[in-house]
Amino acid sequence: MMTQIISNTIRIQGYTLHFLACGRGPAVILLQGFPVSADYWRPTLELLGRSGYRAIAVDTLGFGQSDKPDHAPYSLPFFANLYDDLLDALNLEHATFVGHSFGGKLALSTAVLHPRRVSRLVLLDSDGFTSIPYFIRVPGPLGRVGELLLWLSSHPALIRAQMQLAFYDPTPHVTPGMVALGSDVLRLPKNRRVLMLMSQRYKDNDLLHSGLRARLGELHIPTLVIWGEHDRVFAPCYGEIASREIPCARLVTIPRCGHFPHIETPRVFHGLLLGFLAKGEHVPSISPGSRVPPRHLPQTCTAEAAAQ
Repeated sequence: MMTQIISNTIRIQGYTLHFLACGRGPAVILLQGFPVSADYWRPTLELLGRSGYRAIAVDTLGFGQSDKPDHAPYSLPFFANLYDDLLDALNLEHATFVGHSFGGKLALSTAVLHPRRVSRLVLLDSDGFTSIPYFIRVPGPLGRVGELLLWLSSHPALIRAQMQLAFYDPTPHVTPGMVALGSDVLRLPKNRRVLMLMSQRYKDNDLLHSGLRARLGELHIPTLVIWGEHDRVFAPCYGEIASREIPCARLVTIPRCGHFPHIETPRVFHGLLLGFLAKGEHVPSISPGSRVPPRHLPQTCTAEAAAQ
């Protein structure tokens, strides 16, 4: 099987989207979290390419090597329409969508608004089931003060501290190179401008306020929800909430794993992904310590879940 990863660009609705592609076969679209790039999907791209799939990891508009336009109407429907048009441009009738964190929210929005284009869903520690973080809501309304806050947040010490919270064991993953990359995201003016624009439209980028969360019950496609048992970005209880609100969802939690299952526990994640792609709704066992959480909400999430 062809396993070479190819970097390419494509024009969609007048914007240039960058993507990485590998392999041939049924299509799998990989959507990255906020605010990184498609590069962290490279091991998954290679695996899918070797396994008989056409894997495509897209840099979300505004991030990575994709355009960062000042005039784009950043919103969940806007991103969903972009991915609908992307499938047309790639001559794809439908695809499995795999979304991590912010990318999970984009995958869900695409499935709700363009149900014929999404054949299956895989959500990794997905955004969309908790309130929008303060740092997203505040910078836009605060104008230049908000942009200053973003710039101050680019300090390597702060970036390192945030990254360490995202991993169960940060030691092998939070490297100087990774910290520098994260710092660059917030230090570059174009990137900060996009973050400001998205914060100004935060209600349009929220599943609840956009009205899309109320429509999750319309989804009737096989859905695999994967969560790190020690995720301190989005607590595991939000995986439980997601699996309840999506009719055909199955939830699997991964022990000794934080917010990045595809980075911290790649063998486990890849086993789950390939099993799901091969057998649809069936979710294979992953390890003796793995479990499907009991049907209850931890106390830390009960109040917020009830409010939503």
